[in-house]
Amino acid sequence: MASPYLRPICARCGRNADLACSGYKNAPPVDGDVKIVYYCSPKCQKEDWQHHKGLCKRLQTRKGLYRAGSVLQEIFYMYREKLYEKFYVKIDKSEGRLVLYEGQYSLSTPFITAPTDCLIPFPDTLCQTAEDKKSILVHLSCDDASAWLHEVLKYILVDIAVSIEEVRCVPKNKKLVITHVHPDQTRQDPNFEHEIIKVKLQNGGEEYALDFSGAQYGYFEPVIPWLKYVESRVAHFASRPGFDYFGGMFDILRSMSGRNNVVEILFALNVESSRALLHGTKSWEAESKIGICSMLKLPFPQFKIKEKLLVDHIASKIVWYHERQREKNKKARVKVGYGTPAWIARHSRKKK
Repeated sequence: MASPYLRPICARCGRNADLACSGYKNAPPVDGDVKIVYYCSPKCQKEDWQHHKGLCKRLQTRKGLYRAGSVLQEIFYMYREKLYEKFYVKIDKSEGRLVLYEGQYSLSTPFITAPTDCLIPFPDTLCQTAEDKKSILVHLSCDDASAWLHEVLKYILVDIAVSIEEVRCVPKNKKLVITHVHPDQTRQDPNFEHEIIKVKLQNGGEEYALDFSGAQYGYFEPVIPWLKYVESRVAHFASRPGFDYFGGMFDILRSMSGRNNVVEILFALNVESSRALLHGTKSWEAESKIGICSMLKLPFPQFKIKEKLLVDHIASKIVWYHERQREKNKKARVKVGYGTPAWIARHSRKKK
């Protein structure tokens, strides 16, 4: 009778083997290409390296991308919550649909005392599930992902990607449709162009889509093989005249920042706040004594622990920056007599 347990065979000499190549461990499969390779000894593993290294390095790079994508996705969810600007008072949920009802804003530009006055606490209590929250956080935020993650994404992918592109498309096959209802009860058309990132990897040239706002369409995986993404989720590609390069979306949104209205103020606040993403990543590396590249290679449980610590550290930097802005503007308000009858009268006349 054959044994129910067949021991692995050494890829070099054919003997029974127990030593698995660590490079294959936890590598995400694409079309079933991840098959664990075993060796009977370090000697056989070393002798087989020339034959084995191409696929091994390709899988290690792929694993690094998927983990980097996880880190960047968690950073973006956190960032959107810290910079949230939409005022929703009601959310209706049905199969494959969320309807978001926007409340009436009471803030007008002359009475904004600090850029952070434009931010609104995220309505956690209106969300039924954690996935609903993620979907609402990134709703209409694909441009934000390309713009505000630009520097930290470039930093984290430096040893993983050989090229990075910003790609615009029209999405299809949405699992979720989100409808935005304005205070006057008009409904916003839910059909928008969508912004994603295309990366080509080192060690083999595999191509992937990075979609950090896919949750608004019911997709929660940030890393998807490029051809699979195009075939299943892209109706057709769109152009972005004038800023069609990696970093172009950051330049577009930065050019729209200013102090004349709430929209311009929010863009300006994001330009400054997004600097904390890269700064926070580097300061976390220094304090934790581990680089991002090394963190991505940790055993999965340790990686997830470090990922959370990193995101929390970056969040603390954003909070610190916002608190500093509030304190700075508080002192400025005292200096100009903000809130006094004379100040109110002066700015009321300007509004008229």
